[in-house]
Amino acid sequence: MQVQVTGKHIDITPAMRSFVAGKMAKLEEVFPRVKKVAVVLTVEKYRHTAEIHFRADSAEMSAKKTTKDMYASVEQCLDALEQQASKRKDRLHTQGAHRRADQRVTKLSAKADKKAKPVEAAEPKKGKMKVVRVKNASSKPMSLEDAAAMLSESGEGFVLYKDARSGTAQLLFRREDGSIGLMEA
Repeated sequence: MQVQVTGKHIDITPAMRSFVAGKMAKLEEVFPRVKKVAVVLTVEKYRHTAEIHFRADSAEMSAKKTTKDMYASVEQCLDALEQQASKRKDRLHTQGAHRRADQRVTKLSAKADKKAKPVEAAEPKKGKMKVVRVKNASSKPMSLEDAAAMLSESGEGFVLYKDARSGTAQLLFRREDGSIGLMEA
């Protein structure tokens, strides 16, 4: 890990440099692949400011803290960076869990589609009729124009939707003559 310590309006003493280097070892525990760390220490009257920027893999983080003591500023900066790092790690972990859950749902629905068993109709005519559930349609509220657009875009034979005005379930379907039919429940 490369640590660059720069001072503005302050001379960097060997004690300050070793203190910063020791604290950066703590940062390396949280992010083991830290490549470059830039530390800028600034003094303006009684304000001692520490600013730390670092790069690790694809992450770039920085923190800036001001106190009356330079050592305290450096420590607060490191605490802020540790919080940022842990939040980032949690966020990445959570996003991965959501992706895995989505993949499981997709796999399960694919298995359910494969295992869809035909159900015998209540009144069989001329032999046995088979009813196969193709998919579960979620009827969300929309206007007739939106449903017609969805029907033309999808290429399916029908669209089941809930009318936004009345709240009733409606079925928009293609007729054999090329026109569109509407059935209300």
